[in-house]
Amino acid sequence: MFEKHATNAVSADGRLDYWNSLVAGLFPGMTVDGPADIEASWSACRLGAFGLNQALSQRATVRRWAGHAPTLSDGRGLIHFQSSGFSATAQRGNNAALFAGDLTFCAADEPYEIEISQRNAMYVLDFPWSTLERLGARPGLVLRHQIPAVGVLRGFIGAIFAQKWQGTLPREDSDALGEALLHLLGNALRGQASAPLQTALHERLLAFVEDNLGNGALRTGAIAQGLGVPVREVQLAFAEMATTASDYINGRRLALASHRLRHGRGGASLSDLAYELGFADAAHFSRRFRERFGEPPSSYARRFRR
Repeated sequence: MFEKHATNAVSADGRLDYWNSLVAGLFPGMTVDGPADIEASWSACRLGAFGLNQALSQRATVRRWAGHAPTLSDGRGLIHFQSSGFSATAQRGNNAALFAGDLTFCAADEPYEIEISQRNAMYVLDFPWSTLERLGARPGLVLRHQIPAVGVLRGFIGAIFAQKWQGTLPREDSDALGEALLHLLGNALRGQASAPLQTALHERLLAFVEDNLGNGALRTGAIAQGLGVPVREVQLAFAEMATTASDYINGRRLALASHRLRHGRGGASLSDLAYELGFADAAHFSRRFRERFGEPPSSYARRFRR
C-alpha cells in the first residue's frame, strides 16, 4: 500500500542527491536545495485518481521548473498541504504564507517555489488538474485551516497515513477512498468564501521581503516602515511563522544563493553575489552559507559543475 523512502538509507554526503533523484522521479521538474546531508523521508500511496504523499524534511527550498515552464504538461496538478511547520510559496508573482492546516494549489505546467521551515511536514497530493479546476481550484489559491471543511480534509489524509496497511489495497476500496477525498476537496473549495483574511499582513510582508532582499539594511524597522505598520506587528507576524525577521531574510538570501550557484551565476564572483543578495561581504556570506548547507559556497558550486 505505502511506498517509503528516507535519506538515512544512503551516506550523509549523498543524501541531497538521493532526495533530488527521488522527488524528480515523482514530480518532473522539481528540485530541492538544502544541506548535502539533509534529513528527509517520503511516504506515498494512491487512492483512485489521486496520489497521496507525505514529506518530512528539515529546512530546504523546493522549486518546480526553476523559472521556466515545461514544453509538455502531464495534465496533473499538486496540492501542498501544510501538516506541521511553516512554508512560504511563490507562484504567479504572489507570495502565500502556509501555516499548519493550510493548503495551496499548484499547476503542473507553471513554475513555483516553496521555502519550507525546519522540522517540516507536508502532504503533497497529485491529481488530474481538470478535475479540481471544475470545482474552482486555480494555481496559487490558498485554503486556510480556519475553513471547517479544510480541517476535516486534513484529518482524513492524516488518518490514511496513520494506517499500517500491508500489500495492495483492493481496487474498489482505493477508488472509494479517492471519491471520498474528492468530495472533501470540493467541500473545502466551496468553503473558501467564508475564510477569514487573517494572513493579509503575512503575505504583504513576504512580498516586501522578496522584493528587497538585495538591501543590506533590510531589517524589522525597514519592513515596518515599508508596510506602514508598527514594528511590533512585524515582529508578531514573523513569530507566528515560527521565525524571526533576520532568520527568514537570511534563509531567503541563502536559498537564492544556492540556486544561482547550482544553476550557474553568469561568472559573477562570490563577492558580487554576496553584494547582490544583501550580505555585508563575501566572508559573511560564506560563513552563513556554510552554516546552512554544511560547506562553503565555492565547493557547493563545484559539486554541480561536475
